[in-house]
Amino acid sequence: MSQFFHMPPQDCRGEELSFTPETRRHVQGGDGCCQPSCCCPPPCPPPCPPAGPTGATGPTGPTGPTGATGATGFIGPVGPTGATGATGETGPTGPSGATGATGPAGPSGPTGATGVTGPTGPSGATGATGPTGPSGATGATGPTGPSGPTGATGPTGPSGATGATGPTGPSGATGATGPTGPSGATGATGPTGPTGPSATAAAFVANATGTNDIVNKFNSLLANLQAAGLMKSGS
Repeated sequence: MSQFFHMPPQDCRGEELSFTPETRRHVQGGDGCCQPSCCCPPPCPPPCPPAGPTGATGPTGPTGPTGATGATGFIGPVGPTGATGATGETGPTGPSGATGATGPAGPSGPTGATGVTGPTGPSGATGATGPTGPSGATGATGPTGPSGPTGATGPTGPSGATGATGPTGPSGATGATGPTGPSGATGATGPTGPTGPSATAAAFVANATGTNDIVNKFNSLLANLQAAGLMKSGS
C-alpha cells in the first residue's frame, strides 16, 4: 500500500503535480524516497536513487469495497451507422384512409383521331305529300307545228238522183241603158250604232303529236272557234 498519496499529489497551490513515469511509480509505490522538485514547503527531500530491477508480481490482494459511483461522463461522439439490417416481413395492410377530395380537372387532352364512319342507318319512313303548289303562269303559245300529211280520201258517197231539167224560157230583148241621174244630196250622218260584242279568244288546242292525232286536233280547233263566236256553225 502507498504510504504517501492515494490521490494525485498536489503542490502548495492545490494544483496537481506533473511527474515523470518513473517518479510517479516511486511516489505511488510507497517507497517514500523522494518528492517532486517543486514540492513545498522546502526543503525538499533528496532525489530518488536509481530504481532497482522490478520484483516479481505479488499475489493479488482482496478486492476492496466498491467505490462510490463516479459522475456521469460526457456523452461520447455518435458511433458510425451500423450495417442495414435485413428487411423484415411486410406487416398486414392497414385500414384504408378516407377518400381524399377530388382534385381539379386536368387540362383537356388533344383531340383524338376521327373514328371510322359507321354503317348507314335504315331509310326513314316516307313523309306525307305536301300540298300542291299554285299553278304557274301559262306559258306563251308555241309556234304552230308544220302541217301533217293529207289524210287519205274517204270513199265517194252515192250520187243523188238527177232532177228533171226545166224548159228554157225565151230571152227578152235587152233594153237601152238610161242616162245616169244627178247625184242626190248627202244625207245626214245617222247615229252610231251600239258597240258589238267583243271577240272572245278561242280555247287553246295543243299541238298534234303524230299523224293519227291531226284530225282530232283540227276538229277541236274548229269547235273552239265556233264556241268563241269567231266562226259560224256549219249546221
